[in-house]
Amino acid sequence: MSDEVKTQQPQPTPAGGETIYHYTKSNYFRVVHVDGVYGGPAPTLGNMVMTIFSERVPFPDKSINDACGNEIVQKREAKHGYERELEVSLAMNLATAKIIQQWLDGAIKRTEAIQQQKQQTKTS
Repeated sequence: MSDEVKTQQPQPTPAGGETIYHYTKSNYFRVVHVDGVYGGPAPTLGNMVMTIFSERVPFPDKSINDACGNEIVQKREAKHGYERELEVSLAMNLATAKIIQQWLDGAIKRTEAIQQQKQQTKTS
């Protein structure tokens, strides 16, 4: 038995210079609605943390129903304001953050172009 750890060598690039990527969803994959982001530089030099959140009104801490099962709204106990539910934190280095920024810039431009096309079609 050996303590040697074997690592998989990268596959050579096919003749056309193309690289094939296969996509697999992790066990924790889910779609997250995003209302905002919180974060900034991480304690580790050159790293950043971006925490995605969604906003909603707070769920009641307590509610009381009458004998028919209807809630007595005046007796509801709830926090005032809005709840920011932190969904996921993304820790990344600066290079990755710049790649995400470039991707967002492109996605925003494409989405705005589609919106303009649809608005022009509606007004025509």
